[in-house]
Amino acid sequence: MPKRGNGEGSVYRTKAGLWRGSYWVATSKGLKRRYVSGKTRQECSQKLTKAMADRDGGLVFDAGSLTVGDYLDR
Repeated sequence: MPKRGNGEGSVYRTKAGLWRGSYWVATSKGLKRRYVSGKTRQECSQKLTKAMADRDGGLVFDAGSLTVGDYLDR
């Protein structure tokens, strides 16, 4: 299987046997890594694709002390 490109997230198997996908999210405090899990690689890949689409669509995960002005600047 070829390596994924930069920004495409990653999918790997955990020691517990589950599949885990990771991707980066921009928060008010900087970049943070987020994870999704699934029983199969395909399920995990689908969740990862949806999570990254939500991120790219502007969904804010850790707003924290994010002001309306900061949100609109994004």
